[in-house]
Amino acid sequence: MSTKKIHSEDGKSAYRIFSDDKVEKVNPIEYYKSYEIKKRATVFRDLLKSTHPSLASTLNNSFFEKRAEDSLIGFFEQKEQTDIHNNFLTLLQTSRKKEQEKLLKGMSLNPDQLYSLIIKSHKDHNYLYSRYLFENLPKGTKEEDLPEVILIEYDNTVKKIGSTGLSDGELKNLIEHRKVIVSHFFEKDDVWHCFFLTYNSIAGKENHNQGQPHFHYISSAFGIQKDDFIESMRTGKYKSTSIHIDLLDYGNQPKEKTE
Repeated sequence: MSTKKIHSEDGKSAYRIFSDDKVEKVNPIEYYKSYEIKKRATVFRDLLKSTHPSLASTLNNSFFEKRAEDSLIGFFEQKEQTDIHNNFLTLLQTSRKKEQEKLLKGMSLNPDQLYSLIIKSHKDHNYLYSRYLFENLPKGTKEEDLPEVILIEYDNTVKKIGSTGLSDGELKNLIEHRKVIVSHFFEKDDVWHCFFLTYNSIAGKENHNQGQPHFHYISSAFGIQKDDFIESMRTGKYKSTSIHIDLLDYGNQPKEKTE
């Protein structure tokens, strides 16, 4: 995990950015616990430093990590106990594409259920976990032209930190037209399952079920090597799949499903 603190232009506030674009073949229980402890410990230090900087400077990392661990008592256990449809667990034991398609037809997941599935895949079936994030900016975009932070506010205005030669309209267009893919892999030997989504899906911009956010699914049973599929995501030209799993309780949910 990498982290960066970016101060606002007036120096009165700051953003703490955490990133972990590539996670490969890890024990997900150990990974998520370590990630969350490091993240919370960093935030606790930032908060104390903002109010009592002299005190914060006297405390070592172990103090903040212990506080982070204490704040997480029962947190992961509760999430792991989230009920998930048995079809997802059966999926992990299948190696035929047609069976996988049948099992996933009409299925849905929310973020807590996805986490529960990730943990159960390891505890019950010895799968390792990988996650990859790929971002493709509009053609012609130069990294050096971008500010450190770009935010699209709820009122559609653009907020930025750092110097840039691009106008607010150009920055907004860049954010709206970039292609971002987040993929979750379950791997065991040559067998793998992948649930992946795009930012367009989260925003309800893909043509599925009246804009319902959703995961796509693909596996080793589809006749493609994992490395080849990862490369296709990196370029933004990934192999299409007709299997969609509705993503609930996250993203831009259709109004009729939230009222």
